[in-house]
Amino acid sequence: MIDPTYPPKATELHSRAELALREGDPLQAERAFREILRQHAGDAGALHGLALALHDQRCFAEAEVAFLQARPATPALTDYHTALLRLLQGDGAGWLGWEARLKVPGLVPVQPALPRWDGSPISRGRLLLLGEQGFGDCLQFLRFLPAALRCSGAPIVLGVPDALGSLLQPWANSLGVDIVTGRLSLDGFSHVAHVGSLPLLLRVAEAAPRGEPWLTADSERTATWRRRRPAAQRTVGLCWEGRASHPQDARRSLPLHLLQRLVLPGTLLTGLQRPPLRAVPPESFLAMDWGPDVMDFAEAAAMLTALDALVTVDTAMAHLAGALGRPAVVLLPWVPDWRWGLSGERTPWYPSLRLARQPRPGDWLGAWAQVGALLETIIPAG
Repeated sequence: MIDPTYPPKATELHSRAELALREGDPLQAERAFREILRQHAGDAGALHGLALALHDQRCFAEAEVAFLQARPATPALTDYHTALLRLLQGDGAGWLGWEARLKVPGLVPVQPALPRWDGSPISRGRLLLLGEQGFGDCLQFLRFLPAALRCSGAPIVLGVPDALGSLLQPWANSLGVDIVTGRLSLDGFSHVAHVGSLPLLLRVAEAAPRGEPWLTADSERTATWRRRRPAAQRTVGLCWEGRASHPQDARRSLPLHLLQRLVLPGTLLTGLQRPPLRAVPPESFLAMDWGPDVMDFAEAAAMLTALDALVTVDTAMAHLAGALGRPAVVLLPWVPDWRWGLSGERTPWYPSLRLARQPRPGDWLGAWAQVGALLETIIPAG
């Protein structure tokens, strides 16, 4: 945040630096934050911004130093970002710092006044388990629900966004878990936990989990979508942009000018991007566009199951494909989100996914050049 007592030049520099970060220009952001610090040594906002700019340039050791220097002013926010930095580098100790997200204003807004579950058996009452942050976060961590049932020994009620309700309901029913998508009473609950805390609470923090897919699509919906696609030609879904309000969206979504240059020989591309669109592709780019029919995640799951594979930027659709065990290639920026790590084409979170990474900052064409070969490794023959 900008201190209103600063002179106009410093305020302008803050704005310029923050804009550069949002637009994916960390070098320009670094220069501006360093100039602020030259004028106002120790400014916590500039130190934190500098740490983010260094992070986005893979200068991780320097970024952690800047985070620690900013910590006295914003301990929760700093601990949260430091944890992300460590998790990105494969350090499982970052899960402990990840808990600081619960103290960052606005990041996990639903915080019921209940004792937090510590992973121990619950002798009386029910456990309220809450989804958090984005849809992808919910899907990533809900795989631990069966383990939470075993460890708590208590009935669990799962609170998730409405868009996930119909997708998760059959699976939750099979586990004996109730789902709530709206407001709920806290009566009868003895403890609360958020899904992102489960790796730490269940003591699986040392490594990302390996396992089989845990979700399935509705068979009738899937059959309907199969009838709408060509049976004889490889047909692949495509998602090219994420949520506009995401702080890293500028570096994870594909720009419009790039869409006109993306080709997959022998493949029909089917749009799965739900409107409204920021980047509208050329009319001839997509063979089909199912995006307007993506009403919720249950519908999206049926579409993914009907298609041969998915190519997507880092959105919830990647997590959905992984939870379903569907073949997918995820396009990642040079510095990806923490959950994908820094190298490799595989992720232990989702065995059916392959990762196409930018070889250089901003090089989406370099990432796209990997897609065809990666699809060949995951689409079943015939």
